Amino acid sequence: MEQQAFIDLIAGSARQSFLTHHLFPSVTIAQAILESGWGQKVPVDPATGRSSYNLFGIKGTGQAGSVTVRSKEVENGVTVERPSLFRAYYNYQQSFDDHAQFLQKPNYKSVLTSATPEQAAQELEKAGYATDPQYAEKLIRLIRTYNLTRYDQFSPTHTLPYPPWKVDLGKRALTEGLLTSPEWLSKLDEPMPVWAVLAVALRLLDQQRNGN
Repeated sequence: MEQQAFIDLIAGSARQSFLTHHLFPSVTIAQAILESGWGQKVPVDPATGRSSYNLFGIKGTGQAGSVTVRSKEVENGVTVERPSLFRAYYNYQQSFDDHAQFLQKPNYKSVLTSATPEQAAQELEKAGYATDPQYAEKLIRLIRTYNLTRYDQFSPTHTLPYPPWKVDLGKRALTEGLLTSPEWLSKLDEPMPVWAVLAVALRLLDQQRNGN
């Protein structure tokens, strides 16, 4: 598959991830390119030949189980190869959905609150998404070489789930520690349960007592 054809294939799913989980489409596309080798290195079960449809190198068990293949990891500056269990899906869309959900973990909140794709790429590396010490550099190079930031642009008529000011408020609350999980960014219009209101109030009290 030609490079632009691969980008065209996955761009729609990457943009949907922005609408639902606030991930820069440019970064998501670059990750899919890098992790899957332009779709040519998607993990395949060596025994059955079954594709995992795993574009992001996420390990574990997915909706369609898992596949075991040998993969390269960087440990203490040394590249090693060993069998790894990768999540398997029934299609690429499930891979995108799972990737977005995977990044809802608290240790990735700085990725979602990043102001630029370059910053988001750097935060992915800092959070330990991959063992490659040049992970962010490679993502940024892909973004710039293939002008992937054009997929970060949405027309004024494009229907967004929340107005920008709500998203900005949610990201600031996440950055300041008032919200502890990125999952709240996809629930901005939901009523806050009493325990959540109390938790935010207590965090404010703690910050005041600590002189912050």
